[in-house]
Amino acid sequence: MSATPNGTCVAELGVPLPRRHLTDIAAGLASVDHLWRPLLTAELTDRSSVRLLATECYEAWLLQWQVGHGVELHDHGGAAGALVVVEGRLVEVDGVVGCPRRRVISAGSTRSFGPELIHDVLNVGPGQATSIHVYSPPLSSMTFYDPATLAPLRTDLVVAETPALLVDPATILHPSQR
Repeated sequence: MSATPNGTCVAELGVPLPRRHLTDIAAGLASVDHLWRPLLTAELTDRSSVRLLATECYEAWLLQWQVGHGVELHDHGGAAGALVVVEGRLVEVDGVVGCPRRRVISAGSTRSFGPELIHDVLNVGPGQATSIHVYSPPLSSMTFYDPATLAPLRTDLVVAETPALLVDPATILHPSQR
């Protein structure tokens, strides 16, 4: 699958974009902070999310994390993804029974993953964290898992919010615009 410069899919829907493309999109969005910074929540009490962009191929989310908040062990419903931490740091724990892997993702660091990943992401501090996440294809569901057995606990449908940035992604993601 690939995308045209304006973000339109030109191949089979439902197939994730290559991880390097997702990383490039996340890094590109991180670099245009004048567009997403006004969307940050001033009085954050837990975790907040704003859908930044949406195309047929991918979507991007802005997430804010208060210390001590995270997401339960989950998958991305068959979507591949990338995230970039723009402020603070996050801890990711892969869902591996008996030997989970813990990874610290600091500000400026990017992480990509395939559609098979089951993980937990949390902010253990110090201070708040902000990250940008890109998923391909766009999220439709997330299954949550028991951390001890990896048995599925529930599946939540993801509501496709109206994107906050109502612009052609090519106009902000092209390197000449950064």
